[in-house]
Amino acid sequence: MTTDAQDTIAPVIKGTSPSKHSRPERIDIGDGLIMRWSTKADAKNIADCMGECFKWIPIGGPIAEDEEPLRNEWVHAGCLRLLRGNHTVMTENDYAIVENTLAKEGENPIIACACLMTGPGYYGDVDLMFGKPEAVGCLPEYRNKGLIRRLFLEMIHPASEARGDIIQFLPGIPQFYLQFGYEYALGIRAVRVMHDVAKKIPTLPAGELEPFTLREPTLADIPYLVEMSTPARMLNQAQVGVCYDEAYWRYTIHNVLETAESHFDISRFQRIIVDPKTGKDVGLVMLCGHTMKYVGIFTLDEGYSYRDAMYPVLRQLLVAASEPNPFEKREAAKKAAKKAAEDKESAEGEDNKVKKDEAPASPHKFASIGIALDTQHPVYKLLEPHSEPFGGNQRLYTRIPSYATFLQRVAPTLERRIAESCLAGITATLRLNFFRKVEGSSGKQLEVVIEDGKIVSASDDYVEPSPRAQMEAARERKAAAKAAGVADKKPLVFKAEFAPLTFTRLVVGDLSLDEMLSFYSQASVEGEEAKMLLKIMFPKTVFHFDIFWW
Repeated sequence: MTTDAQDTIAPVIKGTSPSKHSRPERIDIGDGLIMRWSTKADAKNIADCMGECFKWIPIGGPIAEDEEPLRNEWVHAGCLRLLRGNHTVMTENDYAIVENTLAKEGENPIIACACLMTGPGYYGDVDLMFGKPEAVGCLPEYRNKGLIRRLFLEMIHPASEARGDIIQFLPGIPQFYLQFGYEYALGIRAVRVMHDVAKKIPTLPAGELEPFTLREPTLADIPYLVEMSTPARMLNQAQVGVCYDEAYWRYTIHNVLETAESHFDISRFQRIIVDPKTGKDVGLVMLCGHTMKYVGIFTLDEGYSYRDAMYPVLRQLLVAASEPNPFEKREAAKKAAKKAAEDKESAEGEDNKVKKDEAPASPHKFASIGIALDTQHPVYKLLEPHSEPFGGNQRLYTRIPSYATFLQRVAPTLERRIAESCLAGITATLRLNFFRKVEGSSGKQLEVVIEDGKIVSASDDYVEPSPRAQMEAARERKAAAKAAGVADKKPLVFKAEFAPLTFTRLVVGDLSLDEMLSFYSQASVEGEEAKMLLKIMFPKTVFHFDIFWW
């Protein structure tokens, strides 16, 4: 996505500004507890803390009802992965932690933590970076003491705003993050699941060759991977979403494979689609997920048919994804070498036995796969009759620290929408009342000034003048017009009211204006033209968010 925002005159922004914030490095919160940012040396303690925090949560595998579980290995592996120093979403210094400096020998000094990720995305035509707090936990004995609140409000949020994040999102415990200024707004694409895959994906007829083949991508393919995973190439309708950039692909096809320390570390499987007749690369396909694999990317060059490619690609993809990944191969090689060192003859016999016993009855190991493509994507439409909905309406916690700053950043998209509408060239002032300032908001009112269809200023700290002050201002305006011998021209002012933070849902396109007015009794807009402007600027859309790939 591109924008020419840098070539336009930036609107005047008043109120909260990222430049006013700095990242705090260390805060003493008493009783021997300090908040600070992580180092690579903290990796094991953070992973142990998080593994313990999530041990009762069935992420990564089921939990027996009559047994106390061990640490959550999926979460434990994920935290180690994040702190390895080669990730793209964060560095080893981006975990905010609470450390017990009085911990006894053998005790884990890390008692609570939350990391701050970042990732590229887009809002309409505008590129932006999303902030993403994630992997949050507190040991049971330290809960209900406000530690996570302090991590968010005193560490995570200031650090996010200091680096210029204008919007944040995260999944998490229902209702919990609303207290920190988040609102349910951005969403996760719905998945369909296809069961009995072996029966529904036809086998290749005997004697025939596949019309498409797959190959493993290398570092040299990164430009092609980036090109084939843009929103346009993926046929995304989403007006708000994340992007797969060079850093993402470098990590996914190389970094994580080289440094994997657990079978949980490798959750993605991608292949380049090749036309065997020409040897040309013609597309990209990717499987995602841990507990259930789903197709997250399926793109083809122009001139190639998704109907022709779908089954051949999926058929080969599932077989290839059933093979051991690089980590599993390394572990198998280590075990084989150890056996050979102990007793070469015995090891060879055991190897033969394992191969015989583990020979798969099916060419692949998948009973079900998910489809997480745009609802208008040809593969989604073709597989729709053979699949069923999986999961419901999933919303992500979303926080816009400053509406004024956000609207300035995405002004090129908002101005394009106005220019393409019946209100092209409008001059008006939009004044929104949110009733009160709450945690996570930068003000209780917002003023946006539009001149000739361009956003020229935005302010979070606008204060509605008193009725008397408005009356006196009107008198002064009329007197000035009379003295100048011109007709009085009353400025066009649009007014609206929304409950605190709910405006976020309209801004990102989660709800239409009509839905906002229907769902929230506090919501109101004065005048039909004001409603028209808000509908033009903030249409309802779908989203593309990929949240757990780290």
